[in-house]
Amino acid sequence: MNTRQQILLKKLIGEPKPITGDQLARLIQVTSRTVRNDLKEMDSVLEAQDAGAKIVSVRAQGYQLDVMDEDKFRAFIQSVVEVDKNVPVEPEDRVQYLVKKFLLSPGYLKIEDLADELFVSRSTLQNDLKDVKVILDQYQLELAKRPNYGLKLAGKERQVRYAISELLFRRTTMSELNHQEWLLPTEQMEMIYQIVLQRLKAVQLNLSDIALNNLVVHIAIACKRIKNEQYVELVNQDEAEIRAKKEYQVAKAIIEEVEARLAINFPTAEISYVAMHLLGTKLFLNKNKQDMQNSFDRAILMTVEKMVKAVEKQMQLGILDDQELYAGIAIHLKPAIHRYKHGMNIRNPMLEAIKVNYPVAFEAGVIASQVIDEQYGITVDENEIGYIALHFGAAIERAKLQVKPKRCLIVCTTGLGSSQLLLYKMRAKFGNQLTIIGATELHNLSQYDEESIDFIVSTVPLPDSITIPHIVISTLLGDQELAKLEEMVQANDRSIIDRYLTKDLIYLNLKLKTPEQVITFLGNELIRKGYTTEGIIETVMEREKAASTSYGNLVAIPHPLEAKSDRTFWTLATLAEPIDWSGNQVQFVCLLHVADHNKEGLEPMYKSLIRFVDDRGIIDEILVTDDVKTVLKIIKRM
Repeated sequence: MNTRQQILLKKLIGEPKPITGDQLARLIQVTSRTVRNDLKEMDSVLEAQDAGAKIVSVRAQGYQLDVMDEDKFRAFIQSVVEVDKNVPVEPEDRVQYLVKKFLLSPGYLKIEDLADELFVSRSTLQNDLKDVKVILDQYQLELAKRPNYGLKLAGKERQVRYAISELLFRRTTMSELNHQEWLLPTEQMEMIYQIVLQRLKAVQLNLSDIALNNLVVHIAIACKRIKNEQYVELVNQDEAEIRAKKEYQVAKAIIEEVEARLAINFPTAEISYVAMHLLGTKLFLNKNKQDMQNSFDRAILMTVEKMVKAVEKQMQLGILDDQELYAGIAIHLKPAIHRYKHGMNIRNPMLEAIKVNYPVAFEAGVIASQVIDEQYGITVDENEIGYIALHFGAAIERAKLQVKPKRCLIVCTTGLGSSQLLLYKMRAKFGNQLTIIGATELHNLSQYDEESIDFIVSTVPLPDSITIPHIVISTLLGDQELAKLEEMVQANDRSIIDRYLTKDLIYLNLKLKTPEQVITFLGNELIRKGYTTEGIIETVMEREKAASTSYGNLVAIPHPLEAKSDRTFWTLATLAEPIDWSGNQVQFVCLLHVADHNKEGLEPMYKSLIRFVDDRGIIDEILVTDDVKTVLKIIKRM
C-alpha cells in the first residue's frame, strides 16, 4: 500500500461507523473516484494477504472496515508499515526520507545513488531535493555540492543536532524511543535513560517525563555524532558561564558514566552542551513553593506580573490574585528564556490537544508571549505558547472553583405557599448552582437592589422598565419551563449561537486560495457592513503570525490581537476548495471577534464554538451546503 492508502486505512480503523467517499476524498485531497479505486485496491490486498479484514460498502452510509481476525490484521499492519518505511512511495515521504538521510550521513551522497535507492528518476529526485532544502533552511542548514562527490549536509553542528531532535523525534515515552534503533541500539537507549534518571535522583532534581526523554534523545544524538567525529562547538564565554552552574556538575557525572559504558570520549564542549539542556529544562527542586519564589530574580517576577496583567486586561479571567499562577510561570520562564538565548528547540507533543481543548488558555498564552517579546526581544513559538497556556488553564480552573452561583429572585403573586413551592423545586433541581435570595410580590420588587440580582423568575409578566434578565414560568414548573430556566443558569449553546452568529455574516463557497486572501476578504466585509473599524485585517494577520489558528478537521478560527468593535460575534466562511493554512488543510473558517467588555461569557462561547467545529459531521454538512439558512439550522441542531 502507498502512503495515501495507508492514510485511508488508518482513517477506517479509527471510525466506529461508516464514512462516506466524499468525506475521505476531502480528508486526503483527491477525487472521490481516486478514493473508490484506492479502496478497491486495498480490499484486494487485504484478501490476497489473508489480513483478517475487509472493506465493506454500507448502502447510503459509506465505507467501513470489518475486522474478522484481530491477530492477523495486526500482523498485516506491521508488515505493511515496515515495507513502506524502507522504500517511501509518495513525494512527501521521499522528502522526509531524504531529510533523515542527510541529517544522519557524515559524508557525501550522490544523486544517482539516491535515485536508485528510491526507485525514481534523477529529475524526480531533483524536485524532491528542492523541498528538502526548504526544510533544512529552517534550521540554518544547507546542502553543499562537490563535483564527483555529491551532496553533503552543511551547517553548525549545534543546528544539525537541533534539526535531528526536531524532525526525527516525535515520540515522548521511553518505550517508544526504544524503537529508534537507527540512532542507537535499544539496550544503549535504555542504558542512557537509566543513567540520566539515577544521576538526577542523586542530586534531587526532578524532570517531567517529556523533559527527561528529550535529554536522553540529545545525549543519544551526541553519541551518534561523536562516533562520526562531528562535534558541537561553544564559544568561550558560554563555556565559562555554563561551567559555573551546578547543572554542569550533573552533566559531567552523566557523561562520565556514559563514556565508561559506551567507550566514547566526550570533549568538554559536549559536557557543556548537555549542561545547556539541563539549564534549558524546567527543574523542580524538592523544596516548597515559597522557597522557589524567593529564588527568582526580580526581572523574571516583573515579567510574569506583566504577562498576567496583559492577559487579565484583554480576557478578564479573574486570575490577578492567583499566586500559584505567578509561581508556575516564573518557574517555566527562566529556562525558557535560556533556551531561546541559545537557539535550543523544544517540542510540545500536547500542542494540538491544548489548542483544541483549551482555546481560552491558549489565547491567554499568545497574549502572554507578546510580553516576553517586548521584554526580551524573543519571538515565542507555538510549542512554548502551549506550555505557557497550561499554566493559565490551571488558573482558569482554579478561578471556577471560586465563582459564586448565580443569584435569583422569585416574583410570585399567588401567595406564600406557591412561592415556597417554586423555591423548593428550584433548589432541588439546581442545588449549589443557584442562590435564591428570596421570593417577593411584584409590587415589592423595587425594594431589591438590582446589583444583587443576576436574574428573576416570575409567575407573571414583568413591566418593560425591568432591565434585569428574567423569564416567566408557571408555579408548577413543568419540563419546558425547567429547560428555559436551565438556559438562564447555564447559558446553553443555542442561546450562545443566536447571540453571536447572524446570517449576514455567513459566506459560502468562496474561491479564495490563501489564508491572507480569506482574512482580507472577511475583514473588508466586516468593515463594509459596519461591524468593525479599520485595522481589523492587520490585527488578525498579526495574531496569525504569533501562532496558527488552524485546528485540524479542515477548520481555522482566526481572530484579532486587539478588539476593533464593541461587539462579540462570529463570521463563518466555507471555501470552494481546501487551502493550506500553516501546514493544515482548511475549508471552513470562523473569524472570531471578542469585544473588550462583557467577557464573562467568553469560556461558554469558546466551548460552544469548539464543540461544533470539532464535529466532523457538522463541518461536512456545512461544506456541501450553499444555503445560509440551512447552515444556521445545522449549527443550531447541535
